[in-house]
Amino acid sequence: MNRLMSRNVKDNLWALGLLLPTLIPLLIFWIYPMVRTLHISFTDWNYISPTYQYVNLENYQNFLDDSFFRKVLINTLVFTFFTVVPPIVIGLFIAALLNKIKVLRNFFVAAIFSSWITPTIVVSMVWVSIFDGDSGIVNTLLRGIGLEPVAWLGGQTTSMIVVIIVTTWQYMGLAVLLLASALAKLDPEVEKANDLDGGKGLRKLLKITLPAISPMLVFLFILFTLDSLKAYDQIYILTQGGPSGATSTILYYFYVMAFEWYETGPASALAVIFLVICLLISGLNYVVSKYLFQK
Repeated sequence: MNRLMSRNVKDNLWALGLLLPTLIPLLIFWIYPMVRTLHISFTDWNYISPTYQYVNLENYQNFLDDSFFRKVLINTLVFTFFTVVPPIVIGLFIAALLNKIKVLRNFFVAAIFSSWITPTIVVSMVWVSIFDGDSGIVNTLLRGIGLEPVAWLGGQTTSMIVVIIVTTWQYMGLAVLLLASALAKLDPEVEKANDLDGGKGLRKLLKITLPAISPMLVFLFILFTLDSLKAYDQIYILTQGGPSGATSTILYYFYVMAFEWYETGPASALAVIFLVICLLISGLNYVVSKYLFQK
């Protein structure tokens, strides 16, 4: 018995030794920064001063009373919803059309997928020129049909619409690629049996297609949710969070607070709040997705 326990201890130590090289970077670059951020969130540190004071929960309390934070939170939720659902729905429709094409199908899929692998900064700069108020393509077309140009990047509502359009367009590249692959793997015999039973159109979509590709749909929902919550590049290039905070999200607000205002203590509290929101939304997204697609 003692020899068996001794052997188990040696096996565990050996396994731990093998894992140690991967655990050290995890502790240094993930666990420690998280603990350090939590610690700083209870202080008034300004990033420059070598000293700071503990303010307990004051930083968190201030966000509850901050009207701009509430605006930023709403912006984040709106932006996340409209950059998660549309690219998946539109991507599924495009993927279904592409799977009916036999000639040059892979070319079209690769062309659409290029939007996902193109750096966000490059994509955003191209879209800035498209929605430019003076010489943008969109306003040029509007003038051509006799309509007044729109200040797309300068309006409270239109600026958010533009950011959502740019992000949705970029996400569709991945959605089309993965959903086209998932649809191509559907069992043709099951589809034929369903057609014989009279299951077509919406019934076929709900009973056959969506349940069959549900793992891919759940994956895309979670991936796009997390990516939308941490969106920053397109917002910075397109609108810089404006006008008047109309496109500011929590992550962008964190950047401004930490690296422009040097309010590191409150910014750390905001980072903790953001982490909790990400966990809650991701968990809710997972549960809802599982319920809808794997019911």
